[in-house]
Amino acid sequence: MRQIRLLLTLALGCACAAGVAAEPQSTLDSNTAFYEGESLNYVVYPPEGYRMVDWEATADGYSFAFIPKAQTYDEADLMIGVNIFKIRGLAFDEVITNDTVAVREHYGDNVSIWPVDSIFAASGQTIPTFFVNDPSRFLPNVMISYVNGGTELLVFELVITDRVARVKAGDAFIECLEKLKVLPVGELGY
Repeated sequence: MRQIRLLLTLALGCACAAGVAAEPQSTLDSNTAFYEGESLNYVVYPPEGYRMVDWEATADGYSFAFIPKAQTYDEADLMIGVNIFKIRGLAFDEVITNDTVAVREHYGDNVSIWPVDSIFAASGQTIPTFFVNDPSRFLPNVMISYVNGGTELLVFELVITDRVARVKAGDAFIECLEKLKVLPVGELGY
């Protein structure tokens, strides 16, 4: 009996180790956000060297945000703000269109908004992402991404100061999107 338990323990240990080895190198900690939607769960990881802030970000209308570890929220040169909305009955494409119109109204007709190709979550979903620019002036909003969860919508927004290179900021933003896991809600059974 003792040998059977030992063999089962070893087999379970090997199976767990194999499962861990196959996973991307992302760890769950206090900087990782988890949201349980109606049919999907969302695990949002920060880019390398970033931390999650919630209280300060909610005061600015975000669900949470990621900022560089060495900076405070009020003085951060770069922020990835995340909003989670229940969209009940709204069409995903309509939400993106309305948001694009709002950005254009806010920044004016000279703003350019164009799609960024081929951004995928770690779990395989395509993430529509848009680059925002006006060559005649500095814009703090650099990129916006939308994750369609059917009943939920996650909106990621990259906001910078003029002390950050847009390309470097974009790399951190895309890293955050590529670490995102969108997983079906499941039940543990016996």
